[in-house]
Amino acid sequence: MKRVLIPIFLLILLASFQAFASWELYEQTNVKGTISGSIKKGTVIEMKSGGVYQVHDRVRFRVRERTPEAIVLRDGRYFKIIIDGFDEPLVCVQLVEPGRKSSSSVSSTSNVIHSYIDGEFEGWEGETIFKLDNGQIWQQSSYAYMYHYAYRPEIMIFNDGGTWKMKVEDVDEMIYVIRLK
Repeated sequence: MKRVLIPIFLLILLASFQAFASWELYEQTNVKGTISGSIKKGTVIEMKSGGVYQVHDRVRFRVRERTPEAIVLRDGRYFKIIIDGFDEPLVCVQLVEPGRKSSSSVSSTSNVIHSYIDGEFEGWEGETIFKLDNGQIWQQSSYAYMYHYAYRPEIMIFNDGGTWKMKVEDVDEMIYVIRLK
């Protein structure tokens, strides 16, 4: 009986090693700014290298880390991010490649827009309009209500499969938006 168990155990071990071995080192970097709140499917993580990733797997845990170190592994379409201080790695898809600058205006090649809310931000309530300091005006296109006060928070708007989502600094939730101007 032991002779049969040992080869099966070795086959399982070899298969799991090969699955891990297919992940290749893609980049070593740091998360840009503080990453805090609930990490779950859909969470967007921006790296100092310029890479932007969206969590693909279902995970749920709360964190608060300031510019933690990160190792990004790649296996075809998916990326595994190992972040210092996190209990487990995150499986993600890439929105922006490292080293590519995101845009402060929308173009056909830009996936991500960085800017700041022009003045006070008090959350959203259904059809909220957001004026950005780069001159663009965006409107909430998905119904949701959330209150959070901040003055000139940084925002990131990114294309998610043909629709645009907005992420506001220090706010866990994201909303769909459309560009008015």
